Amino acid sequence: MAKERGPPHRSSTRPALNSYRPKPTGTDTYRPKWAPRDHGSRPDHPRHYESYRPGDDGGRKRREESQQEDAHSLPPVRSAVTKTKHERATNPSTRIHSLKNQLQKQELPGTIRQEKERELAALLFEQEQNKLRQEARKNLQRYHFIRFVERQKSERNLRKLVKQRDSCNDENARKELEKLIHVTEVDLNYAKYAPLGDKYISLFPNDHTDNKHKKRREKFQMNRLDFAVLDEEQQKELRSQYDQAANVVRSASGDKPPMWYQIEELMEQGGAQLGLLREGKLTTGKQLKTSLATLGRKEDAQMRSTSGRDLTEAKPEWLDDNGVIDRADLDSDQDEDMSDGGFFER
Repeated sequence: MAKERGPPHRSSTRPALNSYRPKPTGTDTYRPKWAPRDHGSRPDHPRHYESYRPGDDGGRKRREESQQEDAHSLPPVRSAVTKTKHERATNPSTRIHSLKNQLQKQELPGTIRQEKERELAALLFEQEQNKLRQEARKNLQRYHFIRFVERQKSERNLRKLVKQRDSCNDENARKELEKLIHVTEVDLNYAKYAPLGDKYISLFPNDHTDNKHKKRREKFQMNRLDFAVLDEEQQKELRSQYDQAANVVRSASGDKPPMWYQIEELMEQGGAQLGLLREGKLTTGKQLKTSLATLGRKEDAQMRSTSGRDLTEAKPEWLDDNGVIDRADLDSDQDEDMSDGGFFER
């Protein structure tokens, strides 16, 4: 019996599951790298094309090459530390270092050596002044609030004492109130006219200063029960050590800072002297003298270590026996050797 034949088999137009190929898009187009011109190829056609393979490093290498070509065409980038020749020449620290080397290593004529020593003294003096100004600005910002608080408290205490004195009829009590009023007036002037650039020592250390630095001092303090066993002198000594370890500036209970007594003396001379003290014009000279004395000792040690000569031979003329730079030597024009155009010639 013959088999029945069905309709002829038609092949499917759909692709097999493993034969799918995505259609090319515009992003797949590859722009070849043109070859250099030579005699064997036309000048407007490439000699060969680079085949595109996904995942190869050809694109990255070409980008790096283009970046290197651009880098060669740009000027070099200066770092933040590098300075120009003019900046190095006018920098005071660089000039000080150069003058020290010249005075220690070179044999210079007398007039030239004296000129360079005067220039070095002036630069060192100006450098120390700048350091003091920077420290004064820091202290002004650091102690501004505490000065304000203590001035307000002194004004309140003064008003209370004056009110009690006016209402008091006892002569002995009035004398005691007069003494307290005088102390409070000095406290008020201390908060007002203490030098703005110096460290401010608190008049009332048991109030806001203890609260401000309480956490900082607690890690240094001993147990309260053990602390109560100590006598008064030992407790006072330990409190000062705690404050020093916590970097807290304060005065002991019942004592006044040294500047307080100086302000008490200046109050008798008038408000003009107090204003000069507030601006630091009465204390800057002492600070500068102390700073220059320290600087002079450093210069002596450096001269000993570098030159190996005796200090009396190596010490410059602008440094006296105590190691302090004489301010009269900074701009003195009385020397005959400097009359032919010295550094400070005017």
